[in-house]
Formats: sequence, C-alpha cells, structure tokens
Amino acid sequence: MKIGLLLFSIGSAVVACVASAGPEIVCSGDYPYHPQGVATDGKDIYWSFTTVLVKTDLSGKVLATFDEKDKWMGHIGDLCCKDGHLFAGVNRGFEKGIRPGDEVWELDAELKVVKKYPTPEMIWCNNGLEWFGGSFWLVSAAPDRCIYNFLFEYTPDFKFKRCMPIKSGWTYVGVQTVLLYGDKLLFGCYGAGNDAEMPHPLTTFVVDTKKLPPYKASDHPPLVPCEGRIDRMNASCGMLTLNGRFMLLVSINKCPKEPRPKWRWTAKLVPYDVDAKLGKLEGGCK
Repeated sequence: MKIGLLLFSIGSAVVACVASAGPEIVCSGDYPYHPQGVATDGKDIYWSFTTVLVKTDLSGKVLATFDEKDKWMGHIGDLCCKDGHLFAGVNRGFEKGIRPGDEVWELDAELKVVKKYPTPEMIWCNNGLEWFGGSFWLVSAAPDRCIYNFLFEYTPDFKFKRCMPIKSGWTYVGVQTVLLYGDKLLFGCYGAGNDAEMPHPLTTFVVDTKKLPPYKASDHPPLVPCEGRIDRMNASCGMLTLNGRFMLLVSINKCPKEPRPKWRWTAKLVPYDVDAKLGKLEGGCK
C-alpha cells in the first residue's frame, strides 16, 4: 500500500515539458487519477487513468470506458495491443492484509475483461508492458537504491520464461512504462531531483533488443546492457508510435487549484523527436 500511495503522489505531481511538432491528441473527458499508460492498434487509442481505461478514436473522442473503481484492487498501469485485444498491467492491492500479486488483464475491443493472468514473479507493479518477438515483456518497480531494473519474459499465455537484470543504473521506483521503437526498448522512469544522495531528472533508458540473449531455460539470467539514458525526456506516463510518429503521453490536471481529492485528470499525446535523442546516446547507463 505504501508504494502504491507513493506512486500516485509522484505521478500526480509530474509536469511534462516537451518539444512538439504537429498536432496533439487530447483524450476527452476527465478522470479521478493521473494517466499511467497508452497504446494503439493503429485504429483507436487506449488510455489508462489508474482505475479507468478509455478507448478513443484517433481524434480523442471517447468510444468506450472501463472503470475498476477501487484503485487498491486494480491499479492499472501500462498497456499494449495484440491481435485486436488490449493487455493491461495491473498492480493488485491488499486483501485482508495480504497482497495477492500482480496480474495482466486481457480486454476485448469494447473494454470487456476477457481473462486475468497472474504474474506472481513480478517484484511490484506491472508498470511496463510490451509485446514483441513472440513474447510479452514486463517491467516492474525496483527495490530502492537498486542499480538494476528487471525485464520479465512471458509466453503468449503468460507462462513465466525468465527474468533478466538490466544494467540501467538506479531509477526512482523502477520503470513506469516501456515501448518497442524499431529495435529499441524505451523505458520511461520518474525523476528524483529532490534526492540528496542519488538525484537524477526524469529519464528514459534504452535497450537494444538485438542484444537480448536468446532464451535458454537452463541459463542463469544474463545481464542486459543499457545503450544509454535520455535525461529530461518524460515518458513516465506513457508513449506510443502512431502513423509513424513517436508521441509522449502528457498528464493534464484539470483542477489544480482544488484540494487533491477533487483533482480530475485527462491527458494528451504530443509528438516528440526521439530519433534526434537516440542519435546522441553516449552509451551505457550510470
């Protein structure tokens, strides 16, 4: 519960300032919690607002919603699309003082839950979720002061395959979102500018999927190299590619002058020139 509250507090305070070019897409409506992830199947856009999933057309007009209502029983994080269905990483809360473990929820195109897959191997919070190479890939929060993040590979029906440490350097409460962009995996993280011991800005670190070792059931987990960090790139709420454009998800607090319990949120997608940033990676992470 403590970490979940911390994540909400951090996420609600995030202010994104990004360079943009071209039209933005604003999600219609307003929702009780801040955005956690976004995905597209190329035809529509799916937005996560912690307890509410929203499906819109490419202009941001709402087509369907799913409301979990109880944040602590279903804190919905990052999203990805596969074969016409939506997959959502879910951080389960506590039941009678016991945390049952995290899940991935599969929803159809109308946002009806089709199946819930347990993922007990995850450390805490299914924050990052992506599909590629015939596997689902998940990333969670990480232990405090840990210099690694951990990449979990699952089969298409969410049977656990392996966990690999990424030599990412310390990131505040781990990873919040992940996106496959070309051959690169981009991992969006919160910043920790107020941390006197290990400060760093909002950051996105990069892994080359061509350097992921092939899966062998008998292997010890290999250390995955990090290509570098893009500091001050705020991908912590979400990111996607749409019609060949890379876009960042930006949170919008529609009631900033109200007391926090009355805050209402929406989000917008903003084009971002990530290729220029990827071309300047120095290599390695600290």
